[in-house]
Amino acid sequence: MTQREKQRGMTLPEVLVALLIFAAIASTSVYALRLGVDSRDQLERADDELKRFQIARSLMKTDFVQLSPRSIRDEFGIARNAVFVGNVSRFGSRSDEDEQILAAFVRNGAINIAANEPRSALQYVEYIYRDRTLIRRTRDYLDAAPNAQTRDRVLFENLDNVSVAYLSGEYRGELLWAEMWPASGATGSPRAISFTMEWPDKPALEQRFWLGTLGNSVGGG
Repeated sequence: MTQREKQRGMTLPEVLVALLIFAAIASTSVYALRLGVDSRDQLERADDELKRFQIARSLMKTDFVQLSPRSIRDEFGIARNAVFVGNVSRFGSRSDEDEQILAAFVRNGAINIAANEPRSALQYVEYIYRDRTLIRRTRDYLDAAPNAQTRDRVLFENLDNVSVAYLSGEYRGELLWAEMWPASGATGSPRAISFTMEWPDKPALEQRFWLGTLGNSVGGG
């Protein structure tokens, strides 16, 4: 073998094959890295959603289990006889005709550290469906008044729909659910409330909550 043959470099086809192999390895590496980043982002989003869900559910459970038999007066001074109202449209001077009140009631246990605020430990709470969003609205002072200050907290958003049912009693082993409250033949509050939330990109989710000890049944067992 001559000296010239020993110093001969790679041919053009060999260079092209080497570049092709390198490009394939690089593309695979970039794709694997991208998959890893996407998976991490998906896990973080799922973790955030789970945390928000747990916080919202805990808050709802605390509200419903501390239901109080206290009734209220509306902004016109008219007493509302029912201690629990559910699945009714907003009426009155507010410009919230598109709001659906899924639950409205008074609860115990509102924090008032050292009684610094001129109010009791009772709190008025509403769960509202508006603009594809489930909202928790609170008012420190129970009876409504013009321009009463309220606080809204978004629990779930980007919903397709929220449907609510109210457990009024049991008959021959079957649970009796009403579509609105007060239900026909029932007084007080429902025994439980069921929220079914629907999203466009995930399965529907149903959550049920017991309501203190105020529920009044209809029918017989």
